[in-house]
Amino acid sequence: MLQVQGLTVEVGGKTVVQDASFVVAARDKIGIVGRNGAGKTSLFKVLGGAAEPTFGSIVRKGDFGYLPQDPKIPGSRETLSAISHVLSGRQIDEQLTRIEKLRIQMEESATAANIAKFSKAEDEFAMKGGYAAESEARAIAAGLGLKADRLSLPLHVLSGGERRRVELARILFAGSDTLLLDEPTNHLDIDAKTWLLDFLRNYRGGLLVISHDLELLDEAITRVLHLDRPMEDSIGRVVEYRGTYSQYKTARAADEARLAKKAALQSKEIARLQTVVDRFGAKATKAAMAHSIEKRIARLEDSRVVVSEGERTLTVRFPDPPHAGATVLTTKGLAKSFSGPPIFTDVSFDLGRGERILVLGLNGAGKTTL
Repeated sequence: MLQVQGLTVEVGGKTVVQDASFVVAARDKIGIVGRNGAGKTSLFKVLGGAAEPTFGSIVRKGDFGYLPQDPKIPGSRETLSAISHVLSGRQIDEQLTRIEKLRIQMEESATAANIAKFSKAEDEFAMKGGYAAESEARAIAAGLGLKADRLSLPLHVLSGGERRRVELARILFAGSDTLLLDEPTNHLDIDAKTWLLDFLRNYRGGLLVISHDLELLDEAITRVLHLDRPMEDSIGRVVEYRGTYSQYKTARAADEARLAKKAALQSKEIARLQTVVDRFGAKATKAAMAHSIEKRIARLEDSRVVVSEGERTLTVRFPDPPHAGATVLTTKGLAKSFSGPPIFTDVSFDLGRGERILVLGLNGAGKTTL
């Protein structure tokens, strides 16, 4: 469980969040949303314990699994295999290392004591579901698109995307009471996203997630924490909404319309009062009244509603390309390998002018190479 009270987070002298309070209980599925640059990741770092809050308190109960946007795997683990890193989520890798040491010790000196130590350690590991747990870890890794042969490789030879998936697999395998996942669908293909969505939907612990994947936000969450920071210099606050992401969007649009109307009325009233001040300012007999009205204007300015700038869009017009032939690309019998088994063989197709082709395949199938 996570209990946040009066939380204030400052980054670079700017208040990203001020006086936020909320609770994440077991089975709560919460999405943290807000405009790009609002400070969602900065808030997440504080919630996950990677950074300290400026003010307020965070009470964490139970185990936490935190996936940052750019997870750093300790250098001491770089030589370990990917599956060992996944198993470390439950310290099973340490137990397997101990069993392996006892096995070597027993083979070097098959005394009754050494045989007994090895047998006891292996029996305890099996009774605690250790061997079944390894199958579970491999199933999670496979669900995230990691091939079995890649799991046996040391971490330092894996690509950045593979390393992130290995770290996500470790966190999911750990079975923590609460998950904090920052953009968990990065580097996942369609099948892996579908698997992860189903996993999170059925997860029995609490979940806090930042994601741009609208399907995940609609299917896996039941509450939304909106980080309301309309402009770069605004002070952020957390506004809670119940329901899915689509329900949040509807409720948020209604709130923003109401706030825009309130802001317009405030601006109109400030302008009216300023006109009165300007008119009275030239008269000595009205100076006291003008000063009183200026105080009212100051109070209105202090409580002024800041309306979001809304989503910014970019429109780009590219020049028309030179006229192409009827057949733009023709391939016949393409094959490719990198000092090993072929990645693909006998690939043949045509691309006609104006056609659009989608290339699909599992992670590692060779789409980018093609």
